[in-house]
Formats: sequence, C-alpha cells, structure tokens
Amino acid sequence: MKKLIGLIMFALVLSIGMVPMLHAADVTESPTPKMVNGDLLKIDGEFYVVKNSREAGKEVRLHVDKTTKLEGTFKAGDKVEAKATETNHALTIQHAQSAK
Repeated sequence: MKKLIGLIMFALVLSIGMVPMLHAADVTESPTPKMVNGDLLKIDGEFYVVKNSREAGKEVRLHVDKTTKLEGTFKAGDKVEAKATETNHALTIQHAQSAK
C-alpha cells in the first residue's frame, strides 16, 4: 500500500512540474511570423478569410482577437497584409501598400 501511495505521489509531483514547461512551449510557438498578402474575402466572426496572393490564391483563415493589432477598419474586398503565427493567429493586419 505504501508503494502505491508513493508511486501516486511521484506521478503527481512529476505532472505538476511539467506544467510550466508546456506553457513555455506554447508561448514561443512561432518565433518568426509568416506574411499573408491578398484580398480580404470575408469577415466571419473572429476570422478573416484572405485569398493569399503569395500561395497561388490559397484561402487563409486568420483568427483575430483582442491581441491582434488592427491598423484601420476592414471590409470584404480590401487588399490586406497580415503577420500571423504558424497556427494562423493574426498578430497584425493592415491595408496593403499600393505599388507606385
């Protein structure tokens, strides 16, 4: 019985010790953001759907929340530039600079 309790306590201490390491791995998910450029197709709740001109018109669904820096207001049809994590969480979204 004492061995079983000792084993359970060891597992508990080990699992509690792993929590900070797992959280740190999540925070440093994408050290270099990817760029998404293209036409904003629609805004669907917390998601902006962009037709990415960098990847042969592939649609990218970007998650937008209060941590996303929005530079201006957006509507479908706007040309946008976005920085996003590998999991498509938008870090910044701005209107695309027109070529002069």
